[in-house]
Amino acid sequence: MHQGMFIVLDGNDGSGKATQAKLLLERFEKEGHPVAHVDFPAYDRNVFGTLIGECLRGEHGDFVALDPKIASTLYALDRFESAPKIRSLLSEGVTVVADRYASSNQIHQGGKIEGVEERKQFLSWLEEVEYGTLQIPKPDQVIYLDVPVATSLELLSQKRAVKNGGLSEGEMDMVEQDRNYLERSRESAELLAQQEDSWRVVPCVSSDGTLRTREEIHEDIWELVQALEKGLY
Repeated sequence: MHQGMFIVLDGNDGSGKATQAKLLLERFEKEGHPVAHVDFPAYDRNVFGTLIGECLRGEHGDFVALDPKIASTLYALDRFESAPKIRSLLSEGVTVVADRYASSNQIHQGGKIEGVEERKQFLSWLEEVEYGTLQIPKPDQVIYLDVPVATSLELLSQKRAVKNGGLSEGEMDMVEQDRNYLERSRESAELLAQQEDSWRVVPCVSSDGTLRTREEIHEDIWELVQALEKGLY
């Protein structure tokens, strides 16, 4: 029995990670391929996932303002808790599809760091922590769902406007803060896509600026998965 494939779907806000993970799982099942799903943070399943949930609810101070190295260590330990389960599934020949993984730490915590060189150093440090020190399973492929910053901002603004019945001046300031953060996060992802052989990028927006359908995006993902399978086996 050969080892199962380990595939990660990641991306910035509005990229539809959960939707694409669901479609990919359904496709594997339709093809008769053994498959399992994991998602992170594991809020209600892991000790550290539960702690992250508490932090995000503000129960332990301002988590967003926390140093990226400290915050990312909590997320890494959450994955460390799930590592035995992932290894077991892979050893049984089951393909594992992850909705977010170490790449989310790299993208989102990296987005907090303004300096380019400092961000590069952080990404290298985090790679060593997750895959070196903690030795969590390394994905065969990370599929990054790319959404331009302008589109992400529009989706975020629409979400806030629907929720609150319009955007206040303070919320407009938040949108601008989001812009800087999203730009840095996307830069982190672009850097990783250039450096890491296992990374693949799937655009979520067409060349004319319109959002692609989830079916179109799924077909791109499925092509990448098929190519990966041929390369591995």
